[in-house]
Amino acid sequence: MPVAALALADLALLLVAAGLGLTALLGWLRHRGSGRLPAAKIAAHLSLQLIGIATWVAFLVTGAAAVAWVAFAVLTVGQVFGDLLMFVSYRARYPGTARPHYLAVGGDVLSFRRPAPALHALVGALAWFSMLAICIAATVAG
Repeated sequence: MPVAALALADLALLLVAAGLGLTALLGWLRHRGSGRLPAAKIAAHLSLQLIGIATWVAFLVTGAAAVAWVAFAVLTVGQVFGDLLMFVSYRARYPGTARPHYLAVGGDVLSFRRPAPALHALVGALAWFSMLAICIAATVAG
């Protein structure tokens, strides 16, 4: 399958992950209210992911492997903020947990007690690993 077709399929995954992330955020707003949300972390995650998706679209238009790698890098940094949000959410739901381990936090998300965040994490991870493969393929093909 050509790299462009794979990149287009990955864009669809990115958009699904974005929709699930928005659903998770709206659920968080309903549950906690806007006054108690980590606005800066949310803004950073959302902004970087949107910039990364826009850059991925630029890769689809140009076919330039360098643009694909920039999109991948921006999305990776954005995911760091997503991980930080997982920790904020975990500590809010389990007060008194000072320093939870990443495996505990990730396991909590993937428990599907909250389906939107679980699906957001899974689809986002699938899109990220697919992007990595596509970046490598575009580099090799170029």
